[in-house]
Amino acid sequence: MKKTLIFIKRNLIEMSRDPLLYIFCAGFPILMTLMFQIILKYSGGETPVFEVKSLIPGIMMFSYSLLMLMSSLLVSKDKTSAFLKRLYTSPMKSYNYIIGYFIPFLIIGIIQSFICIILGYIFGSTSGTGFTSFPQALLLIVSMLPIMSFNILLGILLGTILNDKSAPAITSIFISCSGVVGGAWMPIDTMGDFEAFASYLPFYPSVYIGRVITGAYHTIPDELGNRIQYAFSDRGVVFLVITFIYLLVSVVSAIVVFNKKLKSDN
Repeated sequence: MKKTLIFIKRNLIEMSRDPLLYIFCAGFPILMTLMFQIILKYSGGETPVFEVKSLIPGIMMFSYSLLMLMSSLLVSKDKTSAFLKRLYTSPMKSYNYIIGYFIPFLIIGIIQSFICIILGYIFGSTSGTGFTSFPQALLLIVSMLPIMSFNILLGILLGTILNDKSAPAITSIFISCSGVVGGAWMPIDTMGDFEAFASYLPFYPSVYIGRVITGAYHTIPDELGNRIQYAFSDRGVVFLVITFIYLLVSVVSAIVVFNKKLKSDN
């Protein structure tokens, strides 16, 4: 355990030295939220998906995909520099390495979550629409832990398989995918079959559950023109199951692949 804690500390120091961490993991969510709030204002409020209660869960989900990029870069760089090969001579197991990489990015992900929540309160106050209560905000962060963890573990997995040149290219595909099919800034609930397809991936279900917690409204009103709030029905239960399945698969895959890499390099 002591060696794992030392490894965690080392990774935190390495991450803090990388300016990309501050640009992507902190600056980018702030910039996106500001941009979409400007669009909402000048569209006369005709873009419900940009309303703060709907937007913040989407921004949170998308920001976690940037953790995938950063974690894959760190692991692939360590592998390229032979740092991991030197560590393989230690008595640490594969899960110790994965925990050592996972915890620092989990900390960054939680910080990202609080940044997004604070932005929600700021823009909710300035627009007069409000955001959500403090207990609901904490519940929102907890509900996003599966998709956050999935992205970090997928980044570790890709960093283990790929080198530091190809890892960013492959992770960019997943980042784009999370933005398009996650419904962060697209009205997926109006897209019929595309929404059904997106429901089988972990991104849109995570945003949907987040919007249930914040009390966001669907894009399409009912027959009487009344706005419909997201509700935790049977569909919400299915979405929870889907996110946990993807999380479980990412955990098992990361451990198996890292363990095979450890044995082959030894």
